[in-house]
Amino acid sequence: MTTAETRSATTPARHANRFVVARVDEIPPGDRRIVDVGGRQVGVYNVGGRFYAMLNRCPHLAGPLCEGQVVNAVESSVPGDVRLEESRTYVTCPWHNWEFDVETGQSYWNPRLRARPLPVGVEGGAEIEAAVQRGEIDRLPGPYQAEMVPVSVESDYVVLSLRPARGGNR
Repeated sequence: MTTAETRSATTPARHANRFVVARVDEIPPGDRRIVDVGGRQVGVYNVGGRFYAMLNRCPHLAGPLCEGQVVNAVESSVPGDVRLEESRTYVTCPWHNWEFDVETGQSYWNPRLRARPLPVGVEGGAEIEAAVQRGEIDRLPGPYQAEMVPVSVESDYVVLSLRPARGGNR
């Protein structure tokens, strides 16, 4: 393996525009995960086994849209006949309850407003591994962080300290 091949395999992608969010089983049907992608929060939804994503920003007043409730559409053909339409799913902004279609981002309160949907898909592990190796895809850091232990090299000896580190290894 050449030096250039080693760098591409170990250096994180600087300009990747695709990011691994989670395994499919980590976002079960009816659930969502809000992730940070380059400083922008994105809500990823599993609706009946299909995945959708939108920016966590309500186009009405910039509220945290993806933190709102996920609900099905309510339909009525005549007064007194009310039923849930499970094929249409909405997220409601927690600030003013404006509803946006999870699949399209369309608002039915004000048709001129639309939440920004983002493409999301399910890909196999082998394709992801190859894309990571080519620098085409990056990983998102998880919510948990292990306690770090400082390590240093002194006169050719590796020295381990059990004092908790702040901000990673030196």
